[in-house]
Amino acid sequence: MQTKIVYQTDHLGIYVGEAIADPSPLEDGVWLIPGGCIEQAPPAIPEHKAAHWDGQRWKLIDSYLGLTAYNIQTGEPVAIDRHGQLPPGYTLEVPAPGQIWKDGEWIDDIPAAVERLYQECIAAIDSACSREITGGVWSQALGDRYLYSSSQEDQLNLSGAAALGVDVDYPCTDSTGTKAFRRHAAAQLRQVADEFTLFRLQQLQKSYTLKDRLQAAREAKDLAGLESVTWEGGLV
Repeated sequence: MQTKIVYQTDHLGIYVGEAIADPSPLEDGVWLIPGGCIEQAPPAIPEHKAAHWDGQRWKLIDSYLGLTAYNIQTGEPVAIDRHGQLPPGYTLEVPAPGQIWKDGEWIDDIPAAVERLYQECIAAIDSACSREITGGVWSQALGDRYLYSSSQEDQLNLSGAAALGVDVDYPCTDSTGTKAFRRHAAAQLRQVADEFTLFRLQQLQKSYTLKDRLQAAREAKDLAGLESVTWEGGLV
């Protein structure tokens, strides 16, 4: 049986795809056209267009249905749920974090990017400094090299024990990883406490110096300069 290709439209007259028309069993040369179908083929449909039947002919109209557009003021996305032009003030271009719309495109908002990176770098330096200070300190006050824990609680314990000014057993870890209470003379414990105080001050000084560099890069709006300041990079 012969069939004929026809062109289906939706309730708005928008072309949605091909359909099949069957011949009439009662009249030769007559086709049973399904509802909403057009016998005339629509034109080629470019990207972001749709074919619309206005009752007499096909017209190409704008269509971004199903796509996501972005507010050029806020960058907030919106799903396009209808045919036609984009809403005013929206673009299909996807913004990267921290970008602003300028002269028809998204560009990096340097002041905002600098401030965001500066705050991230400050937090990273603070975290690294704290991790360094509380990660333990080595001392040879007993002759051999021992590791002394330096958490906040350990710092209080060390300063308190050193302040007693007497010989005491104090915990430390040898090079094999064995932790035990070992006898410390008052002077030895005082030495450990003094060495830790010096170590802590060195880490704080490093932190402050790195933050000074971050501040200078912040004022210069220098993203690369901010990225170059890391705890691991140290002081050059």
